[in-house]
Formats: sequence, C-alpha cells, structure tokens
Amino acid sequence: MTTATKKLHPADAADLALIPACKKFTATILKANKPQTTEHDSLAAARIEAARLNATANNSRKALVYAITAEGRAILVPALYGRTPADAGSEAAKADDKARDAAKAAKPAKAAKAEKQAKPAKKAKAAKPAKKAKPEGKSKVEIVIAMLLRKKPVTRADIAEAVAWPAINIKAICTRKGMKLKQAADGTLSASAPK
Repeated sequence: MTTATKKLHPADAADLALIPACKKFTATILKANKPQTTEHDSLAAARIEAARLNATANNSRKALVYAITAEGRAILVPALYGRTPADAGSEAAKADDKARDAAKAAKPAKAAKAEKQAKPAKKAKAAKPAKKAKPEGKSKVEIVIAMLLRKKPVTRADIAEAVAWPAINIKAICTRKGMKLKQAADGTLSASAPK
C-alpha cells in the first residue's frame, strides 16, 4: 500500500524557505470568537505556547503558529515543519507534551452539581395593556404619493420639507407603488397614477 504525498505549491515552498530568517513568531487561537495571540522570539517558544493554548481551549480549535517576516507578513508554520518522525521523543516534543499536561492540570475541575430542588409554580403574569393605536393620518410614503399625483408639479425640496425626511428615494417609492416618475427640465417631479 502506498501513501500519496501532497505536492507542495511553489508559493508555499517559497514561504517555508523564509521561516528560518524570521525573528518573531506568534501563537494564535480563537477563543469566544476572539483571536488570542501571543508573540515569541523563537519558533520553539511559540510552539510550546500553542500547545498550552490547545490544552486550555474548550472549543476544539487548534492554535496556529505564524512566523512574522521582517516586512511584517505572517507565514503559517505547518505543525510538522522542521520535525522528522525521529523527533517524536525530542526535547521540543517533550516540552510540548509538558506544556499540554501542565495546562490541563491547571484547568479547574468542575464542581459536582447539587441536587436541584423543585421550583415553585410560576405566578400568572398580569395582562399586558393593549398597544396604543397609531395616530390617524397619512404615512410619509402616502404624503409623497399624494404630492406627486397633484396637477401642480413639485420639487424634491418640497417633498423633503413636507415629510421632514431629507433622505428619501422617490424613485423607489414610485416603482414599489407601480407609478411612473417624470422629471421636467426645471427639476420638478410628477408621477402617473398607480396601476
């Protein structure tokens, strides 16, 4: 049985070649939908912090280690970068395991839940007062339509003043109501009756 190896993209290979020259590394994890990032001077320190973050995360997310170039560009460091299968018992791997174990031990144990007592029945809520009826009168859209249907053409300024609504999309109102908006050369507006 043969195992297929993933072919490395040239851009990824170029990025991996930049990692040894990096002087700054970060370990980042997403906790409570907010990234938590710590900065380190060595890849080994960032990996140890990533292992600690993995152990303390309650959301099954994994911490990512990035190498920061001199230009400030972040390069994702693969988990196996710089490691061989023989490194499994190396000092760095042992340090990762120690950090993971220490972080797990530092997690507080959950307290045993006390038996719940029966809750008393809830009191009936008072009836809500009836909602106040809308004051009688025309809506702003109805006022705009009435002004556009008059025999006398109106300007945008007249409409905005009448409805106290400066940001108004008259064209959208006419389209929604099935009316055809007409604009004269002098800037006055009128509309055909709704269909």
